[in-house]
Amino acid sequence: MDDTLVIPQDLEGCQRLLHELLSAHVELSKTCESLRASQEKLQQENEELQLTIKHLCRQLYGRRSERFVEGSGQQHLDFGDEPSGVPDPSILSALSEAEGRPLFEEIVVRRRRGRKPRSEKLPDHLERRTERIEPQLPDGVRREDCAVIGIDVVEVLEFQRGKLWVRRFEYPKYKLPPKDSSPAVAAEPHAEAEILAEAEPVVEAEPTHQAEPAVEAERIANAEPLVDTDKQSHPANDSRSLPTDTLGTDVPPQAVTREPVSPPAPVVEAHGILQAPREITLVEGGRFGFSVAAEVLYSKFGLHVPLYRQQDSLAQLGWSPSRSTLGLIVTNSAELFDPLAGLFRDRVLATDILGTDDTPVTLLTPREGDGSREARFWLYRGRAGAPYDVFAFTDSRERDGPDQFLQPFRGILSGDCYSGYVNIEQVTQGRIKFSACLGHARRYVFDAREQQPILGSQMLGAIRQLYDIEDRARTMDPAQRWELRQRESVAVMSRLRELLDSEAAARVLPKSRFGKALGYLRNHWSAFQVYLQDGRIPIDNNDVERDLRRIAVGRNNWLFVGSEAAGERTATIYTIMASAHRHDLDVWAYVCDALEQLARGRAAAGGDVDKIDSGILESLLPDVWARTHPESIRTFRAHEKQQRAEARRFKRAERRRTRSAGSAD
Repeated sequence: MDDTLVIPQDLEGCQRLLHELLSAHVELSKTCESLRASQEKLQQENEELQLTIKHLCRQLYGRRSERFVEGSGQQHLDFGDEPSGVPDPSILSALSEAEGRPLFEEIVVRRRRGRKPRSEKLPDHLERRTERIEPQLPDGVRREDCAVIGIDVVEVLEFQRGKLWVRRFEYPKYKLPPKDSSPAVAAEPHAEAEILAEAEPVVEAEPTHQAEPAVEAERIANAEPLVDTDKQSHPANDSRSLPTDTLGTDVPPQAVTREPVSPPAPVVEAHGILQAPREITLVEGGRFGFSVAAEVLYSKFGLHVPLYRQQDSLAQLGWSPSRSTLGLIVTNSAELFDPLAGLFRDRVLATDILGTDDTPVTLLTPREGDGSREARFWLYRGRAGAPYDVFAFTDSRERDGPDQFLQPFRGILSGDCYSGYVNIEQVTQGRIKFSACLGHARRYVFDAREQQPILGSQMLGAIRQLYDIEDRARTMDPAQRWELRQRESVAVMSRLRELLDSEAAARVLPKSRFGKALGYLRNHWSAFQVYLQDGRIPIDNNDVERDLRRIAVGRNNWLFVGSEAAGERTATIYTIMASAHRHDLDVWAYVCDALEQLARGRAAAGGDVDKIDSGILESLLPDVWARTHPESIRTFRAHEKQQRAEARRFKRAERRRTRSAGSAD
């Protein structure tokens, strides 16, 4: 094809050619602009995908810390409010006297000592079983001719697998003497009991036939048979029910004579027969002790071991329960925990500062659609005055669930910017005010910082200064913390707002990842400043997220909840166990004792769990229970928390000192 352009010789032909060339140029310009826009869009999508890949790789293989550290070659940005040099001490002293308070915080930075090696000495309270290893003597040498000049002691820690044993109760029946019998004969019922125990064999009633319980929790509860209490099996690991001479040994517990307790009174049957009342169990006529229930609950909700794995563990100990049997134990325990969890809920809702967050979970719906849908667990964490974690379950993320739960609450609610919370102040007519979590905003900026390195570094630096201020205020009371925030945090927040309104921020594409982070801060700016108004309000919701991870870890093991009722039971049990864990308690010991006390309270209330005495419930609050059971406090956890807190304070103080030194130079 000949592309040679022929120029007409006449004026009309030239004008026509110019019009054709101009039209072609316009079309090419439009095509070029379209291609350029497509290129920019593809480039932006590629950057978004690259950031997503990096984020996922960091979540899977890298550190998840969002701590922002400036590079060694990066200069500190001076916003005009920092001193250019070291002020004259005499001027500072005069100003401090005039103000009546110190103008600057004195930071004492101690040289960090090398980490002490952890002591691997075995605890002194553990049982010692000594074995003497004699050497092989040479031929012709007798041991009695040798003198012992010393003994080297080497201790090796051994493990003995847990044991199951049967707690067998015998209830002797006494025939009361006639009314005209001698008082001397009638005054020795216990002596007669010993004679009967030695002279007559105990006749055990034949156990009733038990049908296999159904899998569904509702059918399980209806299908459980009552066990003849003359032949009950009560596995228990609680040392309170063991003779002291059998603890720590392989010898089965010996027969123990139990004197009747005053309350409740003995059961008087017809024809003058006297017998002690039955022992309290998890359910009336049940054959599983409180220690077994505590082990099942702690394994599933504390160690995240599903019931089918617990079957294998228990089978190694000699007992092979069905999965429905373990499910029945969970169901009965949750019903017993209901009033205690209700007390936790009432105490938390009675405070005026509350933290919340939620996490998804798969809910099985075999008769609907795809057979499952996404449900939610909600955590409501009480602050000072009610240090408990309360879980709730809803079958969706609709705001109806939180609205119903928070109906009695009046105060400050801190959390992420969930759509149901951002306008909660208008919905509740001022009854609830929302405080946004600054940790979420920092996370969004941190994940997108590579799109805007300079602006991202400036914003992360400002947020880091806010957290440094909070670190210094950690040991202060609320009034002192509020004063520090007003003196320093307000200025930093104003600086952060200037960055949001800067020209560099205006040039960021709104639909980019960094643009969405800026929009998140702008849209909820008033909620991010609520924490400045009260020294009791936390800057973020990180402690709630940390406690909620317990659900996330368990969800990876037990995968789903089978019904809405099962979700509510799970929330009840998590409420009890998470609150105990929050106070560094031995969760197993707490759950075991709580089940027993609640069961006794239910029996005293005539079998109605809703009428358990309030004194029993009050005594089972984790902070109250810890004061009466100091031996069940895990002190090593408190020591570990203290060490981590000291390490964080040291790093932040060192960072502040370095920044101050850089400003002085």
